[in-house]
Amino acid sequence: MTSDGSPYSRSQRAIRAGNLPLIHAAAAELGWVALRDALAMMIVIDDRDEDRFEAAAVRWAGRLALEVPDLELAEMAGGIESLHALPDENAQRSLLELPYRAVRPRGLRSPSTPGRRSQRPGPRRP
Repeated sequence: MTSDGSPYSRSQRAIRAGNLPLIHAAAAELGWVALRDALAMMIVIDDRDEDRFEAAAVRWAGRLALEVPDLELAEMAGGIESLHALPDENAQRSLLELPYRAVRPRGLRSPSTPGRRSQRPGPRRP
């Protein structure tokens, strides 16, 4: 860890500052970003890089469907409607309610954990 703090704290500072290059760098370092934090990042993208917003919103909606186990169709529809209404403050408030029920999908590894046995450090076979 550097004197700048953890990747998570750097991502939070980058979000507050609205600094997209730092947001992307911190997100890459984190490997996995919680749905609520991804929403904050997407709101910055909407504000700073409209050309990338639609793809980010579609990815976020897909994650919402996957990570909120008891999500109802009406909630999903309302979430998509709110995404379309951004940067409206009411839409932001509505979207902020949805990630609280999200759970991290199983099977995701931390970026520091190699996935294949051949990538893991250890004794070599002859």
